[in-house]
Amino acid sequence: MSADAPKARHHRGGRIALWIVVGILLLLVVAYLGIGAYAANSVTLVEEDPENPASGPPGIAYRDVSFTARGQELGLAGWYLPRDGASKAVVLVHGRDANRRTAMRGTFVELAEAIHQAGYSVLLFDLRGHGESEGEKRYTFGVTERSDVLGAVDWLLQQGFAPGSIAVLGTSMGGASATGAAAEEPAIGALILDSTLADLAPLIQAKFVDESGLPLWFVPGVLLMNRVLYGYDLEDVRPVDELLAVAPRPVLIMHCTEDEMVPMAQGEALAKAMPQAKAWYVGDCQHAEIHATHPAEYQEQVISFLDQNLK
Repeated sequence: MSADAPKARHHRGGRIALWIVVGILLLLVVAYLGIGAYAANSVTLVEEDPENPASGPPGIAYRDVSFTARGQELGLAGWYLPRDGASKAVVLVHGRDANRRTAMRGTFVELAEAIHQAGYSVLLFDLRGHGESEGEKRYTFGVTERSDVLGAVDWLLQQGFAPGSIAVLGTSMGGASATGAAAEEPAIGALILDSTLADLAPLIQAKFVDESGLPLWFVPGVLLMNRVLYGYDLEDVRPVDELLAVAPRPVLIMHCTEDEMVPMAQGEALAKAMPQAKAWYVGDCQHAEIHATHPAEYQEQVISFLDQNLK
């Protein structure tokens, strides 16, 4: 046996050990990204609505309507409450895992009726993937849903409403969608935000473990796989930045001081970004439940704002 034989065996053994380590690392990376992809998929799926909007608002004249998201052949379903002689209209936009029947803890229709009785035509509809609207059962925190809001505005413009005479009220994710739509479309004359996030990134950190069941060190993997699978960065969801493009149009910001899903600091960040906006904060409620718990005060705030600010 040559003197070099032990060295050769040692080098071969070292290479085998190295490949084993590399293989294990690759398996860990694949597993990490696979779990990230699974989580990115599961945490953005729309949960089945507890009650589909099969029938419209009782005791008031309404029309079942359908239209498409702006720039897309995606059918959206809604109810239109026309008001004789009204020159102004309001679009109501629900949040995730809800629809035009169930939003605001089932009081969305009640709000629509109050706004209608105050002299406005009202359009409330189901966002993509929710209720009776078409689309994948997935939400994007307003990234794609803004096109649904723009489709609703386009439909009202086709009914003869003038640019600037249309207001949009969005709750929760609907508020983020409405903000994105208003930033793009100057025909939206006023914006009302209820329980709306300002910046998604800190909410991901705060809610990730509860929403996904995974430890926080999976966050980078989920963010990466969300970009790969769905084409947008969750950390780029910042309605607070888009709100700047809405100025100088009037904005009303409403938030519950006890909101645990989208904390009060998020609402305050929106108000700080637009000091000229009107802000109304109220306690004794939870996320997207301000109207359900304080209906009279909520309706007074909204209708007064519309009366004073919508052309």
